[in-house]
Amino acid sequence: MIHLSGIRKRFGENEVLKGVDLSVRKGEVICILGPSGSGKSTLLRCAAFLEEPDAGKVSIGEYVIDAAAPLTAEKKSTIRAMRQHTGFVFQLFNLFPHKTALENVMEGPITVQKMPKDKAKRLAVEMLGKVGLGDKQDVYPSRLSGGQQRRVAIARALAMQPVVMLYDEPTSALDPELVWEVLTVMKDLAKEGMTMVVVTHEMEFAREVADRVIFLDGGVIVEEGPSEQIFKNPREERTRRFLYRVEHHLGPKEA
Repeated sequence: MIHLSGIRKRFGENEVLKGVDLSVRKGEVICILGPSGSGKSTLLRCAAFLEEPDAGKVSIGEYVIDAAAPLTAEKKSTIRAMRQHTGFVFQLFNLFPHKTALENVMEGPITVQKMPKDKAKRLAVEMLGKVGLGDKQDVYPSRLSGGQQRRVAIARALAMQPVVMLYDEPTSALDPELVWEVLTVMKDLAKEGMTMVVVTHEMEFAREVADRVIFLDGGVIVEEGPSEQIFKNPREERTRRFLYRVEHHLGPKEA
């Protein structure tokens, strides 16, 4: 379903990704863990070609893009098509403040997929119901809680009817009582068989929902495996130190 091969990305002198390989099967849930600055978000953005890799190949479903290939009209078309089949939930979810929840969710199908407005409205109503916000259709983002806004962002991504969902720290900056709202929606999607890659700091979610856990540090995959194995018996010392630090709420110098 998702294949990343030799993904490299540099910002100036800083090589953020150093040849990452990752495959995700259809229906699989992958959680990516790692310290700040390890390249997690960059990897996710490269997977959707929201950030163009310097080298490597990305394939999602039937779409294959070689970063080294010239940026031809055909390549641009493939990138657009792949993005349309990839749902992406950002840390900053960027809802349109002048549009209601319903209008925010309708926007993509109408403007990108050229869906008729009445069909897009029916779809948006369905997706808002799916994330538990059927009663918030006519509410503007400023009147929604952080958790509700994040769920609207998930509904907006789902309205594009993606084959995969990519989440970049979907519960960041939320109060603890609102984290549950978002994670519950994601758990339900996982149960329905949605292919998902999640960059997260929510260890319990990763432990409970992930089929596999990826530990990324210094732009490379240090360790990967079933969630139970990673959390109970990690093979790599760097992974053990990271999990110990997170579990005991220690800063980097205390680990």
